[in-house]
Amino acid sequence: MNTGKLITGVALVFVVGILVGSVGTRFYLKHQHRPFMPERGNRTAFIMKRLSKDLNLTENQKIAIEKIVDQTEEKLHEHFLQRRSEIESIIDDGFSQMKKELNDDQKQKLDELREKFEKHRQERREGPFPKPPPPRE
Repeated sequence: MNTGKLITGVALVFVVGILVGSVGTRFYLKHQHRPFMPERGNRTAFIMKRLSKDLNLTENQKIAIEKIVDQTEEKLHEHFLQRRSEIESIIDDGFSQMKKELNDDQKQKLDELREKFEKHRQERREGPFPKPPPPRE
């Protein structure tokens, strides 16, 4: 009888550990901070500092490479903006198609879900802290 209680107790502790671990992991993933990625304006300085240190660049190399990094950043930003509009267009189309299959109450709930999704996405884009106001001139 004692062996049965021991096995049951160990199994119970194991199951509780799994539940606590999964809840903790879900909470962590929901509230984690984004990995460090400097804003676009600071990214070039961040990259240049790293390249200068790791590659021991001369002053002439720093000037030339910084120009290349700036151009690359600009191209990447433009590419991202183009893709973002395409993605938003695909999402809009999907919602329009879904609405054709729904009644009025369901359409309203879908609109509310979409607003909630957009709000959440905007919060993630801004990060956990609001952006500071622009500097005064």
